[in-house]
Amino acid sequence: MSTSQLAFTTLFLGLTLGPQPVVLEVVGEIAAVELRLDGRPLARLAAPPWRGTVDFGLELVPHKLEAVAFDAAGQERARARQWVNLLRQPAEVEILLEPAGGRPAAARLAWQSLTGVAPQEVGLTLDGRALALGPDRRAALPAVDLETPHVLAAELRFADGVSARQERVFGGRFGDSIAAELTAVPIVLPGRGRAPSAAELAGWLLADGRPLAVVAVEQGPAQLVLVRDLDAEEALRSLGSVARRVRDGLGGGPSRLGSAPSRLDPEFYRYTLRLPAGDVVRFLWPTAKQVSGSGLPAELFDSSRGFGGEEGGLHWLLTRVRHPAERPTGQRFADATAVAGLQALAGNRRRAVLLVLGDAHDASRLSPATVRGYLEAVRVPLAVWTLRQGDEPAAHWGEREVISSPSRLNSAFARLERALASQRIVWVEGEHAPHRIGLAPAARAAGLRLAGEPRAPD
Repeated sequence: MSTSQLAFTTLFLGLTLGPQPVVLEVVGEIAAVELRLDGRPLARLAAPPWRGTVDFGLELVPHKLEAVAFDAAGQERARARQWVNLLRQPAEVEILLEPAGGRPAAARLAWQSLTGVAPQEVGLTLDGRALALGPDRRAALPAVDLETPHVLAAELRFADGVSARQERVFGGRFGDSIAAELTAVPIVLPGRGRAPSAAELAGWLLADGRPLAVVAVEQGPAQLVLVRDLDAEEALRSLGSVARRVRDGLGGGPSRLGSAPSRLDPEFYRYTLRLPAGDVVRFLWPTAKQVSGSGLPAELFDSSRGFGGEEGGLHWLLTRVRHPAERPTGQRFADATAVAGLQALAGNRRRAVLLVLGDAHDASRLSPATVRGYLEAVRVPLAVWTLRQGDEPAAHWGEREVISSPSRLNSAFARLERALASQRIVWVEGEHAPHRIGLAPAARAAGLRLAGEPRAPD
């Protein structure tokens, strides 16, 4: 096995712009480490401490950050990689193998969480058997047959259900490690037509112009991440006060709000405007709190748990799900919408972000145009709803829908539901940045689009 190991101890778990410090951990006889961004060499580190600076620029797009370690003869000995401005877990763990006498003698863990809190549980197993970890996060490895593969698995559990896991395979034909790499690509079908099979999509998806091998096509459940003006609850609630009896009852497809005054219990309308079974709605609140425990300045936007259609329709959720604490001043809609796009990637599902605006001022650092560009790059569709007819503040978002009446809310919801229903997830071999993936002319001719792309004008 290789006697050199390399890992990032600076993990970019949130959205990242501009110059940022990078710290690496190195095991073995390494003479130099080269930092690369999107394949371009940026800096060469020649001695410990293995620290450098990477400028991620001012455009919010995904990046691939790599570190390549070389020995004194200039031969590559180890490589580490992390994606930046793509979905990352709130906590991550790395396994480093320490050699002695040409054999793996110990395993050491390096981890980081966005909040900087320590894990409540730490476990390390070798071929399913628990290993004893010392206070230095290190465990001695028993002697094993290196002619056969062996699996090291690390698992950390934090508060609030957050977990981190990594597997590392060594020995046998696998060498140091092995990983199965697939990328989920959301496509949009024309109308509600039949989804093409994996075989039919052959040659239709490209990465930097090269055809990708398609493994599977699936529909699966959808995830809607919702950012709402916290001051707009009463205005949203008033839309339900003019709703009449649900036309389609509590079963079947999405129900609609009516337009006649109601004498019925408002709870009767709980199941109007609901997404299909299995789809999930999650709120992300447009207020941030500062955290610094991860070693980098960071901000967290609180989010709710997921809500299914059996708990209520979209209008009911918009007026009943509240921020868990007293709202601080300064709502940041654009910043929160960018983070919502990051969360919408979770689970590799059909996805969309919905931004519902009222009259509140946006105190964001990012502009709506920057956020729209980022969501398009990561293939997350964005719908913007506004409760007012005027120019501010929703005008800065460009395309938007006014939901100032039940009929307009019905229409906006119908378009959102159709947009989610028309998506399919295509699995392709390899790990690719979303904005590097495109469609071949044959796919365009068949009416396919990538999710998040602006629609061509009629």
